[in-house]
Amino acid sequence: MLSIRQFLKIVGVLLPALLLSSEAFANSKCMELKWRRGKPWDYFSAETRASTGTYQGGLLYLVESAHFTKSVRRLNGGKTGKQPQDLLFVLTSIPNHPVALDAYARYEHLWNTSRAFKENKENIEPVHSAGCFFERAARVFPNRPYTYLTWGIYFHRLGEYESAVEKFLQADKLMPDSSETKYNIGLAYVELKDLANAKLYAEQAYKLGYPLQGLKNKIAELEKALNN
Repeated sequence: MLSIRQFLKIVGVLLPALLLSSEAFANSKCMELKWRRGKPWDYFSAETRASTGTYQGGLLYLVESAHFTKSVRRLNGGKTGKQPQDLLFVLTSIPNHPVALDAYARYEHLWNTSRAFKENKENIEPVHSAGCFFERAARVFPNRPYTYLTWGIYFHRLGEYESAVEKFLQADKLMPDSSETKYNIGLAYVELKDLANAKLYAEQAYKLGYPLQGLKNKIAELEKALNN
């Protein structure tokens, strides 16, 4: 299982990327998609990793090796077809796969913002919104903090910082000892120009041992701007 730090490194939460609005979320029909394996499998469950007569190495290994290769994760091309078909396969098998959720969100962004990405004949238009897949994951497995952490990252990149804070706080409630979650709550509060809360969560993040000083520097910049 990925550690928190490994997960955040993969999804690139600290990259200063801004995406478009998520208006298409309400109209998406991803909730109606059928489960590839007859039921939703929980990314964090031992059952999903357990070898069986059907799934040697576990369902997670089977799905990732067949559909979630490094190239797929990096959005460089599909494994079994045009993107985002492999990402859809993962999310209709393991709906709360955090890195796949983030990859689909990044795919949606690139489709909407990059002409070169859109004109690549190996890519096709994403029919379902990323927001719908986050909602679906949270409904099926509501107590998994990484879903909310990744969802917060999604909103942060969109520039929807209040929604980002809401999701980060849900993640924080489920894993209160996560310095990464508290760090990202602080970053979102900086964007909202809420200096008091930014300082509060920065203090907690650094007390828990978070190593990067970016939040501290952003708080100093905000404090200077507010005092001028």
